[in-house]
Amino acid sequence: MGDEIAGVRPRRRRDGSASRAVDLSRAFALACAIVALASCSKVTQSTVATNQAGTIPGTLRYADIEEPISMNPLLRLTAVGTDMDMFIFSFLFNLDDKMRLVPELATVVPSYANGGISKDGLTLTYHLRRGVKWQDGAPFTSRDVVFTTHAILSPDNNLVARNGWDRIASVDAPDGYTVRFHLKKIYAPALTTYFCESGLYPVLPAHLLEKYANLNQVPFNANPVGTGPFKFVRWVHGDHVELVANALYWRGPPKLKRIIYKIIPSETTIMTQLQTHEIDAWFRAPSDLYPQLQKLSSAGFRVQLAPSLVYSHIDLNQKDPTFKDPSVRRAIALAIDRQRIIHDVTHDVYVVAYADQPTFAWAYEPNIVHYDYDPAAASRLLDQAGWKVAPDGMREKNGQKLAFNLSAATGAKTPEAVEQIVQSDLRKIGVDVSIKNYPTALFFDSYQRGGIVEAGKYDAALYSWVTGADPGFDEALYTSYNIPPAGENSLWWSDPVIDRAETGALTTYDESARKKYYSVIQKEIASQAVTIVLYFQRQIFVTADGFENFVPAPATTSNWNTWEWEMK
Repeated sequence: MGDEIAGVRPRRRRDGSASRAVDLSRAFALACAIVALASCSKVTQSTVATNQAGTIPGTLRYADIEEPISMNPLLRLTAVGTDMDMFIFSFLFNLDDKMRLVPELATVVPSYANGGISKDGLTLTYHLRRGVKWQDGAPFTSRDVVFTTHAILSPDNNLVARNGWDRIASVDAPDGYTVRFHLKKIYAPALTTYFCESGLYPVLPAHLLEKYANLNQVPFNANPVGTGPFKFVRWVHGDHVELVANALYWRGPPKLKRIIYKIIPSETTIMTQLQTHEIDAWFRAPSDLYPQLQKLSSAGFRVQLAPSLVYSHIDLNQKDPTFKDPSVRRAIALAIDRQRIIHDVTHDVYVVAYADQPTFAWAYEPNIVHYDYDPAAASRLLDQAGWKVAPDGMREKNGQKLAFNLSAATGAKTPEAVEQIVQSDLRKIGVDVSIKNYPTALFFDSYQRGGIVEAGKYDAALYSWVTGADPGFDEALYTSYNIPPAGENSLWWSDPVIDRAETGALTTYDESARKKYYSVIQKEIASQAVTIVLYFQRQIFVTADGFENFVPAPATTSNWNTWEWEMK
């Protein structure tokens, strides 16, 4: 997104949106007609009639630097993709601003008490909402849930991750509005995984897709049909995505009539378009611009800070023999001045961190090792490991320079500024770091398509991740059995301590028992420094004063109630 969250791989992810129902003005309708006659693809200020506040009643225009990889939710795992999913598609459950499950396509959250979870914990029963229609008018039924489950599990589809889904032994539908998942063994995060926003994938239409052998290259990927509050209209590559209100939405038509997501690769340009009221919102705005963003409060905008599940980190690729040495990894961690980064780059918006759980999470473990800034200690570790300072000031061992590339997604100023500080800090202790960044789509593309992160084509990578509504989602990142192409452990890290702890944590629904396992995992992440966690983000939301009912949430996206959004 406009910040390191451009690198969020959930989830989509997951990777912002809207809803309202105000009549378009005659001027706006006329402008649209003119645009249509001119066959104009660009979405500019001239195409719409704004009110005195610079907003367009019934229309939300928001922007960010990232373009979707695909319109098929199964083939993307970036935050902007999750935003789109929440507009176009539906999940069994959404996550609200308090991280509570909100029934969507399902009517009730399964539990032991209501019989939705069987006594042995191995069968989950979901009761589906009746009267839901796909945006082409076809009815939504259990057939769609069963089909999408099979599509997720099919090796013929190029999914980045199936974590948790691979715990499903079978799925069946006793009737059109009941679905049962039969698990191979207890999977603690099941409810927040299977067709929940935090579990990556919404439900797809069986009647449109089941005829294909696989979903990797089908027309649907550029022209999606969902059950969500907004319908896809067009995707002008490199420019914008346009959505309109879904008149068939089960809650009734949303309050927004129209949404335009503008793809603007420059954060400076996004800032300018906020100032000129060419856009109405910037969800997850970059922290480096926080002082300038605060000034927008006097120009018809609200600027909100909100906690998030997003943490930023530097991954040290374990396919690189240099990073196999824990002394080298810990020296790198000790040489990085986190506090300087947070103060100088993020203007104290972000919060220092050392492992993958935020302080507000039930699984948070405070008693872990902190490799705080200590270049002298870092130098001693490298000396002891045999990396000696050469005449040029850089370290060598057996004729090999201690040098590597640090990579991030291009276009976002915060990670680029962080890279500069990390490069400077490490060169002070004799580590030669070069910066080699990649376009966002390439950096985060799938393993099958040769994505830089997923395919391990990097030395060290700086990006962000969403820890998830359940701490069990870190299994995908850190267990040896999830090394690509099996999963998302793009660190190529094999650690039996983490493997054992994850297995224990995922096979019980007892939260107190699970907390002990996650304590072990956080301690191992912090001490091994294979992934150097820098900070948790507080998200910055910039929204026009006329934009109502937007409520920030800590998860990947705050689009949990887009049908209520309104632009006046």
